[in-house]
Formats: sequence, C-alpha cells, structure tokens
Amino acid sequence: MLRKLTIPVLLTTFALLLWAGTVTAADAYVAEKAEKITIGTGVRVRAMPSTSAAETGKLPLGTNFTAIQRTAAKVTVGSQSDYWYRLDAPLKGWVFGGLLRNFDPAKADTARLTLIRDKLGAADKLYDSYEHQSPLSFADAVEVSQFANRAAAASKTSENQGELKLAYWRAVQISLFKIPLEGATEATYAAWLKQLGKQVFYTEPSAEYLVNPDNYWELADRHKRDTIGDAIAWQAANAFIGGECEGFISCLSGRSLMMEGEYLKRYPKGKHVESALQQANQSLAYIRQEWKNQADETTDVDLKAWQSILAPLADSKAAKEARQHLKALQALHK
Repeated sequence: MLRKLTIPVLLTTFALLLWAGTVTAADAYVAEKAEKITIGTGVRVRAMPSTSAAETGKLPLGTNFTAIQRTAAKVTVGSQSDYWYRLDAPLKGWVFGGLLRNFDPAKADTARLTLIRDKLGAADKLYDSYEHQSPLSFADAVEVSQFANRAAAASKTSENQGELKLAYWRAVQISLFKIPLEGATEATYAAWLKQLGKQVFYTEPSAEYLVNPDNYWELADRHKRDTIGDAIAWQAANAFIGGECEGFISCLSGRSLMMEGEYLKRYPKGKHVESALQQANQSLAYIRQEWKNQADETTDVDLKAWQSILAPLADSKAAKEARQHLKALQALHK
C-alpha cells in the first residue's frame, strides 16, 4: 500500500516544485516599456536572459526597439553590470543592457550622431592605413558604414546628413584598409567590393583599395553652406589618391594642389588652414630644392595656382613660409 502511494506523491511534489520555480522566474522579471538603441555591432539576442542561452539572432548597430520587460536585478557580464531587456520586434528575445542606450525618437539624430562619433571619433579625425589604424574590424567597419548611410537617409537636417554621409565614407575606407593583401578574392571581401563598385579603386603601389576622392569632394560641394562642410573638405584633402610621384616635382605640385591646396582654396579661413599649409610647405620646399635638378619638370608646376591659393590667407607663420617658397620659385622660373 505504501509503494502505491509513492508515485502520486512524488508527482505532486514535482508539480509543486515546478509551479514554485515558475513563480520565482516570473518574480525575476518586471514590466518596463522603454525605448532602446543598440550601441554595439552584431548585438546578440538570446532566448533567455543569459549569455549561455541560445542565440535567436543579431541586431546591427543603431537598431532601436521597444523593450517590454527587464530582469529585476542587474547582472555582470564582463566588466559591465546591467539589466537584461526583453523585446518582441524586430526579433524576439533578450539583450544585455550593457549593449544598449536609452533612445528618444524625438532626438533620433542626436542619438545616431553620438553612436557614429563613438565609433569613428570627431568628423575631422583622420585615419590612415598604418600609423593611425582604427580599432574597428572589417565586419564592424562595414556595419558602421551601413548604419551611417541609413541614418543619413533618415536625417531631417542638412548639417546632420552631411556628417552622417561623411561617416559612411570614412567607415568604408576603414573597411577597405582591413582587407588583407591578396584577400580581395575571398567571398566576404569580394561581395563588399562588388557592392561598392566604382566608388572605390585599387592602387598597385600600396596594394590596397581606396575610396574615390571625388566622393568626398562632391559631398563637400553639397554641404559647402553647412558648418560640417569644413570637416568634409578636410577629409577630402586627406583622402588617399593612390599612385606615387617618385620624386617628380610636377606630380608633387599637382597632388598638393588637388589635396591641401583645394582645401585652402575652399576654406581660406577654415579650421585646418595651418595644418594644410604645413603639408603644402613640405611640398613647396621640396619643389624649391629640386627645381634646378628637374628643369624639364618645371613647366608643369603651376605657380599661378599657388599664388591664387595663398593670396587670401591670413599672414600666419605657415602662410609666410609658403609665400617665401613661392617667391623663390617665381624667381627661379624667370
């Protein structure tokens, strides 16, 4: 008789424990309707609020959604302590709060610009392929570029559109720097390059892909009346144009006119005039030094263009140096 009672009792006990566990789990969550935006790339959505739970998908950088629930207590993941938040759209599951930020739809532009600046720095911050490499990986840079492009399309102001579209090109260039040598035929890289098409080009001397500088200058033209136009033009002036001058002064003068010279022409009172002049002075000093050694190259050095560029500039130390170089070159040209 005792053995007959054992199984029902055990089943009842198990059911009570199961019910008690459900209550405990329910008490672990609180209802909270809150607007959030992802601040990381490839943010994992989990089936349950745990890093060990199954992954239901990933949210790209800058995805905004409405959280409908959160854990009652914060948990620590890595070095961050935060809640887990539940969402129903665009995916179902849970996201760790350390990868999220509060999002106000009325201030969407501000939130998106903040994300971009967090990833790329200020709009006029320069990156190159070696000395100042961005910490972004190839995949991260692609995702940042795609987010910037979407944000630019959604923005309502010309100023913000300019900065976001500039961020797109900056992130694209970073992604191109991350393509390994002889890696362009790999499926992931090849697909990206195909998508970019003629907006980028390959340069043999440095064996890398570059954003066509015309993309920057065209953007600068569209935003020449906006404050952001200065930063766009500065990025354009420092965009990689490929090739090597191999010491020829006509080539060096032409490149300098196309880059920092173009910036000085457009923004004679711009934020980066001194830096542009310092770059120009390096070229002008070398041209001056090599003038007599490269007599056949001198006819293609456009001194009139330099005179036109330098004339309206304020009389700073760097400007004085540039004018001295130009005066000496004009004397040699006679």
